[in-house]
Amino acid sequence: MLRSSVALTILVSLLPLAALVFLGVESIGTDWRVLLSDETWRDSLFTTFYVVSVSTVLSLILGTWFARTVVKKGWHLTSTILKIPMFVPHIAAAYLFWLLFSGSGGIGWIEANERNYATVILTYIWKETPFVFLMMLGTYEQLNRSYVETAKTLQLSPLDQFKHGELPFLIKPLLDSTWILVAFISFAYEVPALLGVTYPKLLGVLAYERLSTGLYLEATEPYAVALVWTCLVGIGVFTTYFFTASVRRRIERGVRR
Repeated sequence: MLRSSVALTILVSLLPLAALVFLGVESIGTDWRVLLSDETWRDSLFTTFYVVSVSTVLSLILGTWFARTVVKKGWHLTSTILKIPMFVPHIAAAYLFWLLFSGSGGIGWIEANERNYATVILTYIWKETPFVFLMMLGTYEQLNRSYVETAKTLQLSPLDQFKHGELPFLIKPLLDSTWILVAFISFAYEVPALLGVTYPKLLGVLAYERLSTGLYLEATEPYAVALVWTCLVGIGVFTTYFFTASVRRRIERGVRR
């Protein structure tokens, strides 16, 4: 049993490396100078970064706030309601938001297929906030309230109470949630394909179209873009976990004691 568990762990650990090797092989022959100067890819990259950043940050804030409020207030009904969006597929959520915000039969105050991708962002927030909520809920349920009480005794402001009494314990689940959302939203297809605009497309939509339509001679470009974005995400993961390692170790030692 132990050997099989170790073998499975090694296999799972090698999957990211295998993905990088696959992308590297498929991107062989890419003219990087042409790729980097391609305005379509560049605009798509900036738009993807914008959608990913806004969706992830707002989902983290809302999910953390809901988890904190549910634990402090004991709102169990709210906890149940927040889990409902997790059972709705992303494509169904995108269609619901399209119906909700379309000008003809919906509210009409935000048009679907707008250039600022507001409907796409709202869809991701609605879908991913429950995920962040569940990630943070367990941490808040096990949080030692003595740190917050000490901060209150020292008459710190509410923001400083959160910063010193809660935030250090939230670093690990916040980082986990952040990079899971970034990796998922970056190359997601269904939501931006249904609610997005013709130009600029998000990376996932643009890459799929260039691979599937057969209208482009350079088929290695989508793999090259995926390789670059994967490396950027990997560097971000390594950097954030490296700079927070000492804080997380101190917290884990304190929790064990």
